[in-house]
Amino acid sequence: MVNSFFTDLRGRLSLPSLFSLFQEMAWEHATNNKFGYVHLQKQGLFWVLSRISVEILRMPNWAETFFITTWPSGVDGLFALRDFELFDYNKQVIVRATTSWLIVDVNSRRPHRLDDFRERMPVCETYRATKANAGRIGNTKNVPSVIFESRAAISDIDINGHINNTKYVEWAINSFSEEAYKATTIERITVNFLAEGFSGDELAIRSFDLDDVKMVSVVTRKSDGRSLAIVEIEKAL
Repeated sequence: MVNSFFTDLRGRLSLPSLFSLFQEMAWEHATNNKFGYVHLQKQGLFWVLSRISVEILRMPNWAETFFITTWPSGVDGLFALRDFELFDYNKQVIVRATTSWLIVDVNSRRPHRLDDFRERMPVCETYRATKANAGRIGNTKNVPSVIFESRAAISDIDINGHINNTKYVEWAINSFSEEAYKATTIERITVNFLAEGFSGDELAIRSFDLDDVKMVSVVTRKSDGRSLAIVEIEKAL
């Protein structure tokens, strides 16, 4: 059910809450199949979300009952793929998503091969939630339409010691004015997580309008100019 603390200012499931639910479902499913956080931790490893693409037919409303299903959907090089579908009470699909994950070494912060855990993943490649894997978002040379700054706080940091993926979605959403957000229907959101951000990082969030329906927000660390994440939002006309 969509609890009040999951909603946005329109009384619908918020995008950061949706991302949090995906994260929780992935953790629970991986744990049940013995390739979750605890199992990787014993080997000095952890999961990192690298890419996600979400297709939204509609968002559920406050107090509406919904269901989420998830499954490992394949392997693409170092990426472990995982898909999601969100259903309403009438069993109609209202949100589809695909994600790409990396296993990372705690000390080196470098990707680790999937071999040790691949056999534990109940992979289903015959059915996909989306037609394609989450893709790479290209750089833009457009002039930013919105620029603001933020500072990563302690509450933004997750158990892996870096900024939680949901925060980047929040910063992208905060690029909208209240009036624009209320008038916008988001049909797709894609995020590329490029580098780790940490507590105390001073950040610049620059948002660019690519055309009438697409905008991109780039979150950059000010100290070294490194892009930490790129968020692409596609709006309905």
